[in-house]
Amino acid sequence: MAHGPDCHCSVRRDYDLELAQFADRCLEFARGEGVPAALAHSESGAKQWVSDELTRRAGRLAAVSRRENAAWIALVGRQAQRGAWWLLAAVLVLDLATLPLSAGWTLPRTATPLAFLAFAALFTLFSLVHGDIGGVLCFLVGVDGRLSLPRTLGVLWASSLATAFVYFGIEDIAAGSAADRAQVAAAISHPHWEYLALLAAPVFVAVVSGAVSAARMRRRAAPYLPGQRSQLRDLLVEESGLGSLAAAVWLPVNLVGVLFLVVGLAKNPYQLPRLPDAVTVIALGAAALYLGVKLTEVRKPVLVSVVRVRTPGEPDGPIRQGDEIEIRGLGFVPAAARAPDQLSRIVVKLGPVHIHVPLVPDQDGGFANPTDTSVTVPIPYEAEPGPWTVRVVTAAGLETDDYPLDILADEV
Repeated sequence: MAHGPDCHCSVRRDYDLELAQFADRCLEFARGEGVPAALAHSESGAKQWVSDELTRRAGRLAAVSRRENAAWIALVGRQAQRGAWWLLAAVLVLDLATLPLSAGWTLPRTATPLAFLAFAALFTLFSLVHGDIGGVLCFLVGVDGRLSLPRTLGVLWASSLATAFVYFGIEDIAAGSAADRAQVAAAISHPHWEYLALLAAPVFVAVVSGAVSAARMRRRAAPYLPGQRSQLRDLLVEESGLGSLAAAVWLPVNLVGVLFLVVGLAKNPYQLPRLPDAVTVIALGAAALYLGVKLTEVRKPVLVSVVRVRTPGEPDGPIRQGDEIEIRGLGFVPAAARAPDQLSRIVVKLGPVHIHVPLVPDQDGGFANPTDTSVTVPIPYEAEPGPWTVRVVTAAGLETDDYPLDILADEV
């Protein structure tokens, strides 16, 4: 286990401390405290100072978060390596515990631990080669840092079938008679198309969906926000954080297929079991549904309307120089861009003028501005009266379509 300044426990403490200090500062600003006395008389000046201060602290928090995430990924790589060997130990214990119930030490009892030994050795090799980026985890995550369901299922079936064929290979080598070798050869010589289909389906989905996502990124039609924390929930939820119906069908039915493989080998150690047709059909249908959703969903930010922000007691009127405007829409802050450092990167383009969106903390520990559905910015006094266009640039670099806006001259 790693120790010292780079171990996960130490870096995690630093991250928790920095996060707590940032949250306390946000609550302090939300209560109207902590603003320099020289700026207390100017609401716009105080708001800009608070935003700049939070942006600076958000950058520092992001740097600590990246170090913590790197340490966590390295920890996952080491834990995956240990888990493979613990699995081998569990298989050995189970083999020895069930020995009194059988006729003796049979050929399958020898092949089983050796197959899992090969499995553990392969995991160890992957962990040693890619230990600093998560070991086996690096094969399971997409470009956005989230766990990818197609990649996970592809690795699941590849490792399961590889272990099964190593198992049969050991049986074939260690067989004591020609009859035993013929039985093993008959078990693996006939093609089982359901296994090939279940292995090929996630690989195909991963390749096609990855190519489509890359093409959308090149066209600036899809966001790219790397560096997210991988979680198990990524396998069952969409990028928006909502549950995925296709994933909720696809993942369990593949787990059931692997369970049928394990139970079938336990019943007949000399034959590769056939999977029920219903399992194969449902798994392939869920894969097609998952791919269809990935190909059709487009999560571009949408600007719907722009309204003038009216302070209490102020009369209604048109948008003028120095006023604040609220831009309403959808998709300004996707699930992957809710970190403070990402929020500070959102920009509103008023014609050729770039207006950075101020961070406004709320009493709940979050931010009242910007949000996924609204962005509030001031109109610069330098903006000349007349027709303008407004668009929002998200943290991922995606831009909304132009929205027309008329700015009237300030009343004299």
